[in-house]
Amino acid sequence: MKKAGAIILSTAIIATAIAGCGNDPTRKAFEEIYGPQLYGYLNHKYYFDGQEIPTTETNFYFINSFIELSNYASYGYFPATTMGNIDLSAAFSGEEYSTYGDYYIEYAEYSVESTFILTSRAQSEGIVLSDQTYADIDAMIEKIKFENPDTPIDQYLQNFYGPGMDEATFRKTLERYYLADVYSQKYCENYNYSDEDKYVPYVRYALFYAPEDSEQSDKDAALQAATAMKNACTKIDDLTPLAEAALENGTVYDQGDLPVPKGQMVPKFEEWSYGEDRKEGEIDIIYAPEYGYFVVGYLGLTEQDKSTLEQIPLKELSDAVYSEIEAKTHNFHTDDEYKPSVAAPTPTPIPGSTAASAGSMTTTDVLIVVLITLAAVAVVAAIILMVMYAMNNKDKKNKKGKNSSKKSSGSNSKKSSSSTKKEQTKPARKKVEVKEEDEDGESDEEDEDSDEDDE
Repeated sequence: MKKAGAIILSTAIIATAIAGCGNDPTRKAFEEIYGPQLYGYLNHKYYFDGQEIPTTETNFYFINSFIELSNYASYGYFPATTMGNIDLSAAFSGEEYSTYGDYYIEYAEYSVESTFILTSRAQSEGIVLSDQTYADIDAMIEKIKFENPDTPIDQYLQNFYGPGMDEATFRKTLERYYLADVYSQKYCENYNYSDEDKYVPYVRYALFYAPEDSEQSDKDAALQAATAMKNACTKIDDLTPLAEAALENGTVYDQGDLPVPKGQMVPKFEEWSYGEDRKEGEIDIIYAPEYGYFVVGYLGLTEQDKSTLEQIPLKELSDAVYSEIEAKTHNFHTDDEYKPSVAAPTPTPIPGSTAASAGSMTTTDVLIVVLITLAAVAVVAAIILMVMYAMNNKDKKNKKGKNSSKKSSGSNSKKSSSSTKKEQTKPARKKVEVKEEDEDGESDEEDEDSDEDDE
């Protein structure tokens, strides 16, 4: 993990600034890019541990959060406006919030607070930006000026990052973001991996699908088939051909061999894999209510590959940041009220429905494509995305009737939700890679394999 994150971040912000949509630095020009709803969520004064955050800086994160959520809306996961942006006035599909505007506020607030927690850690450890990073920021800003000689940079920045943004405040915002990124990279690079991190159980399995909500007759049939397969195995090597044949005829839902890092499988699967009395070659049957019956065989320990190992410090740091937010370790708040969003100009599709045809690419489409790259590559953005993933999955059942220290939009108070279940991927794996989950339980994974270190 070297300079790739910073370089892609620079490219993303430059591309955003030069995407172009007129030269009028007024609210009208801003709304031509983002639509009429976003502007009302800007310019709210926030504080972090007694420090007033410039509104231009919170605007930066609120706008980026709006773009991230609009990316999902453009694919039909959230209700969308005719511009393809998330409709902040739409009623929320779950029980946690009244509107998507309320959901958006908390999403953006988590992004701001996460960044400030990371920069606070960096400052406490004496971490500073390198001369090269400052030079990269200078080069980024100079490129914006060079690409747009007829438009003052402050005007461009206000078009894309809201009122009050100018070169000086933009530079300060980037410096803080880069500092959070430097801390995140150092944390990951200096992480001390234990043997338990490096070597994990390797398990062979065959899944007979019969989750807990299945008919009892289906569960009985799955258990009978699993028992027959286990009894047919005289050694663990017999399991693979039997499972492959059963997969072909449709009896088995999935089969294979896989490593079992902690926290990536449903509880019963992980519990069996890490059993103290596990012996290489043993075969057993377990029931995981999320999926059904597994015939499992213990193959011993296997060494994790480098890319999987690198997810461990990312996950640990994101968990730590999320825990600090949930525990209200820091005094992060706003005293400003949010008003309900203005209505979308036209009716919006229901989340989960097929997204409208793209047609010609709008400026917003360009911004979405560009800034989603930022979230996929920069280390700090990966941390923040994982915090957002945790936010989406948190159990809000116990929050019913409690007031948040943060201001909700008008009367649109948050409501409690049921506990979220482990994501049901096949067979039982919940990957640690950077992932976001939509409100319907659908998930999107960012492919990090394409990231290359730049010396």
